[in-house]
Amino acid sequence: MPLQGIRTPGFRGSKVFEINWDGFRGGWNDFGRETEIDSDELAEARNLMLTGVGVPTKRWGSDNYFLSGATGGGRGLKVVKKNDGTEEILGLTDWGYLTKKNGASYTVITGASFATGYNAQLAQLDNNVYIMNGQREMIKYDFTSLVAFQTIAKPTGLAASNISGGTGARTQSWAITATTNAGETLGSTPVSLVSLPQFLDDTTVYLQWTPVSAASGVVTGYNIYRGLPGEEKFLGSVESDVTEFYDDGTDTSILKGKPLADSTGGPVGKYIIRFQDRLVTAGFPDDPTRIEVSGRAPDHERFDWASGGGYVLVDPDDGDEITGLVAWRDSIIVFKERSVFQVSLNLVTIGNFTVLEPVYRLLTASQGCSSYKTIKAVENDIMFVNRRGVFILGQEPRIQDTTLRTNEISSKIRPFFESLSETDITECSAAYVAGKYVVFFPESKRAIMFDRERGAFMGPWTIPFGVRDATDYVDSNNNEILLAIDSDDPYVTGFRKSYQDDKGLVINTRLKTRKENYGAWDRFKVLEDIYLQFRNVFGEVDISIYTETRSSGEIVAKEFSLTADAARTGWGIDQWGTAQWGLSNEDAQSASDELIRKAVLNKTVRTYQIEISTNERVSNYELLNVKSLSHIQGLGIEPADTWVVHS
Repeated sequence: MPLQGIRTPGFRGSKVFEINWDGFRGGWNDFGRETEIDSDELAEARNLMLTGVGVPTKRWGSDNYFLSGATGGGRGLKVVKKNDGTEEILGLTDWGYLTKKNGASYTVITGASFATGYNAQLAQLDNNVYIMNGQREMIKYDFTSLVAFQTIAKPTGLAASNISGGTGARTQSWAITATTNAGETLGSTPVSLVSLPQFLDDTTVYLQWTPVSAASGVVTGYNIYRGLPGEEKFLGSVESDVTEFYDDGTDTSILKGKPLADSTGGPVGKYIIRFQDRLVTAGFPDDPTRIEVSGRAPDHERFDWASGGGYVLVDPDDGDEITGLVAWRDSIIVFKERSVFQVSLNLVTIGNFTVLEPVYRLLTASQGCSSYKTIKAVENDIMFVNRRGVFILGQEPRIQDTTLRTNEISSKIRPFFESLSETDITECSAAYVAGKYVVFFPESKRAIMFDRERGAFMGPWTIPFGVRDATDYVDSNNNEILLAIDSDDPYVTGFRKSYQDDKGLVINTRLKTRKENYGAWDRFKVLEDIYLQFRNVFGEVDISIYTETRSSGEIVAKEFSLTADAARTGWGIDQWGTAQWGLSNEDAQSASDELIRKAVLNKTVRTYQIEISTNERVSNYELLNVKSLSHIQGLGIEPADTWVVHS
C-alpha cells in the first residue's frame, strides 16, 4: 500500500475579545439597562465627578464657611461687590434678618426684617442690593442698612381758587398725588371748579393742599393732575417741600392719567433681576403673569411709565404662572411652569412722549422651569430644571438662524428625576462653578452635577444636609468655591476640592461600570484577565468584580483592596511569573503615582461588572483604564435548565 502524506490541520482557537475602557467621559447613565449603556458610561457614579478626559474621582468635600444667622434654614444667598471693589456675602435665613459674613460668623444688617418660610431673591444695581420675597414691598440694602420703601398716604385738603376771575362755561377737576423713590400714591379727593373760561390760559387757578405725613426724605414730590371730572391727566410736579401750585392753563399730558394703584411701597413680587441698568420683577400674588420693568438708573427704583418703566402681562390666559426670570443678552427670558417666553423692550414715540413697550413672544410651550433658583447662565446658554430634568436654552449652531431653542440634556438620568418629591422639584437650586452645573435637592439631601466640558452627568451626590440656595464665589486667594446655604440650619457651606469629607463625615463613593457581555448576551465566555489602571490612590479603595455564571447567577468572582501603602510598592512577582516588575519590599512609589492591578479569573461567565467603592475619610482614587480579555465558548456550554424540551 503506497504511503500518502497526511497533513494535520492547524488548531484554531476561539477568537479572543479585548475590551478597553479608556476613560468614562460619558458619565452616569441610569436610563438604559446596565448592559445597554456605552462602555464610556457608568451604571453608578455615587459621590463622584470627572477629571481629565473622563477620569472618575471623589467629588468635592464640604465644610461650614460661616454662620449666617442665629436660627432657621436658609432662604437666600448672594455675593455682592461694592463700587470700591470690596465684596460682601449676604445670607437670609428663617431667622428673618439679612446678614453679611463676618469671619466665621455674621453681622446683622438693620432696618427691616422678613417673614419666615419664604425664599428671597436679591439683585444688585447702582451700588444697592434689592430684595424681594413675595410677602412685602421691595427692600433696599445700601451697604449701610436696609431701607424699606414706605407706603404713604395720599395728599389731603386740596383746595382750588380761580384767582384771575375769568369766567365761562367750562368745568375742570384737579387731584394731587405724592411721590417717593419707589412710586406714587393714589390721587387725592378731587376738587372741581365750574364757570371757567373756554381757554384756561385766560385765567389762573391756585391750588393748595395739606402735606403728607412721612419720615424725612421719604416724600420726593407731588404730581398735579387736571381734566374733566374723573379724567384728570398729568399737569406738572413740585418738590417735596412745596404744597401749592399755580395752574396757568398749560396743556396736560395726553397719555398719563392718575395712578390706578398705590406704588409708593414698591412692587410686592417673588422674583427680581437686573437687566442692563433696569430692575425687572414678577411673581405678584394678585397678578401672576405680570412683569414690571423699572426706569433706567438712576430711576430704577420706579416702575411707572413716566420714569421710563413699564409692564406687560405675559400670555395671561394660558392658566400658567411665572416661575422665574433671567437676563439673556439683549432680552429678558420669562419662565412659566410649562412654557418659556422672550421679552424685548421697545421704545414707542407718541407725540412728544417716548413710552417703554415690553413685547413678548413664545419660545416653547412644551416645558418650563419649576424652580427659579436653578436658572443659571452657563457660558453662552441658560440652564434650568423642571419636572422632566435639566434643560438648556440657547441658539443652535445654524447659519443665519438666531432663534432660541430649548433642549433636554438629562435624558440619561431621567429615572432619577422621576424619583424626586414635589419639594425637591420646586425648591431645588443650582450653581455653575468651574465648568460644572451642580443642582441641589433639599428634601432628599442629594445633588447631581453636569460637567459641561465633558457633556456628562455624575452622581447622585449624597449630602448630610439640605441646600436651599447656591452660588459661585472666588475668594481673596483666587480659590473658586461653591457656596450653599443650608436648608435645615443657619450655615453657609463651602464645597471645594481640598475638603476630604462633609463637615467631618465620610463621603462614601461607589462606581459601577457597564455590565459587559461582549455584544453577545446569549453566549458564555471564558473571562481570563482584567487589568485596572489607577492614579492618585489614597486610603483604602475596595474593588469587586461581579460575574454572571452558569449556575449561580451573579456572584462576586473576586474582591481585593488598594491602599496608599500598596500604591507605594512595586508590582512584585505574585502574578507576573518569574519576571519581577519592581520590588515588593521597596518603598519606591508615592501614592499619587500610576499603578496597575491584574485580576486573573479564567471563569465561565455571561457578563461581568466592576464595582469600586471607598468608605474612609481620606480614601480617593482616579480610575484611568479597564481592560479585559476573554473568548466565546461553544453552544454546548449552555446550562441544561435553560433548554426548552419538546415532547
